[in-house]
Formats: sequence, C-alpha cells, structure tokens
Amino acid sequence: MIEVVAVALVATVLVALVAAQRRPRSTADVLAAPSAAAPAPDRGVEARIVDYLRRRPWARRGLSFASVALLLGAVVMLGWPFWTNLYQSRVQSQLDRQLVSPELQQAYRDRRVGTGDALTRIKIPAIDIDVVVVEGTTASALRAGAGHYPTTPLPCEPGNVAIAGHRTTFGRPFHNLDRLKPGDQIVLETPVGSCTYEIRKDPFVVSPTNLSVVGPTMEPTLTLTTCHPKGSAAQRLIVQAVLVGPAAPA
Repeated sequence: MIEVVAVALVATVLVALVAAQRRPRSTADVLAAPSAAAPAPDRGVEARIVDYLRRRPWARRGLSFASVALLLGAVVMLGWPFWTNLYQSRVQSQLDRQLVSPELQQAYRDRRVGTGDALTRIKIPAIDIDVVVVEGTTASALRAGAGHYPTTPLPCEPGNVAIAGHRTTFGRPFHNLDRLKPGDQIVLETPVGSCTYEIRKDPFVVSPTNLSVVGPTMEPTLTLTTCHPKGSAAQRLIVQAVLVGPAAPA
C-alpha cells in the first residue's frame, strides 16, 4: 500500500512539473495565428489549468513548491521500509550472537530476560521464516522484527505463548502469515531447548482490541499476531498452533 501511494505521488509530481514549466505562447505566435480561423474546440480541464498557470507566475511557483514537497514525501515513503529492513538486519546479527551466549541462557533460566533481549528463534519453513524473537512488544523492542508478549508464558511452556511481528517494515517477518494453513509447523528454539507447534486452523482476523486471542488456554498453544491488511493497523491477523513436539527442559 505504501509503495502504491508513493508511486502515485511521483506520477502526480511529474505531471504537475510538466504543466508548470510549459512555455507561454509568445506575441509572435499569437500574431501568426490566422484571423479568420474557426472557433477552437473546448480543450478540456487540463488545457484550462495550463492556461491559468501561464497567466499567473505565482501559481506556477506555488505548484513547483508543492511538487517538490510531494516528491520528498514520496521518497520518504519509499525509503522508510528499506531503511527499517536494514536496521532490523543489523539488530538480528547482534541477537544471533546473544541468543547462544551463556549469559542469556542463565538469564532465561532465571526468568530475567530484559525487554529487547533475544528470547527465542522462530522458524516457519512453509513461508521461509527464520528470525530471533526478542522479549517485549514495545515499539523499540519490535524494531527487531518480532517480540514476545511478556504477560504470556515463555516459549514451549504450558499455556498460550504469544508473539507479535511486523508485516511490512523492520524485516517484515510476518509478511506472509496469511499463507499458512493447517498442518504447517512452527519451531521455537530457546536458549535451553526447542519445541514444535502445528497449525490446526486457518489464519483469522480480529479487531485490535480483541485481547482474548493472547489469553490463557488449556492446551499448550502458540499465537502469532500481526497487522492486517498489509500496510494498515486496522485489524489483526492471527495464527494459532498447538504444541506437538518436545517442550524445552526446565
């Protein structure tokens, strides 16, 4: 969605610049016109706009200024996802090293992993996802791409483990979450072990205020949440899976 809007802005800018820079007809051009020519047909809205700009230099300057502003806005809209992906890639390199460190393993056992620190690695072969999930769902924590809801159990533990992830920026790890289907598996690798979950139903959509999807469950469950539709935060796309492989040892 962001890319489409940006392209539309660029196209608008180009048309406006061309119109603003059209050279007015000279006096010689006017005098050379046949005096007995037939009445000119209506040239349409675009022609009238061009004539208006020819007669008013201040309007041309204003349009040029607006065109530059729109162009800068389009550049920012196109560049923002690119920059966030670069940032997330650098953060993931740091998290890769932290996830296997002895210090993090001990912190995990003591249940004192800090917000923004590596917590687990999530692998979803069906959509080629392999990313480190951090602890916390704050804006700064989610710059890593995906974060664990701190009010839910740790990965592989009984209950409903919930993870949120970006869909269009910061590496967009959950970009294709809607393509998952029953039978697809999700692997979580923690500093102390790993486990496998299996999706049992199709992804579904809820409102952003529906917190029941990350609430407690009787069956060991993994819940993934992301914005929906792509490029919008109007709703939330939910994927839920149940534990089918060994849980992490204590």
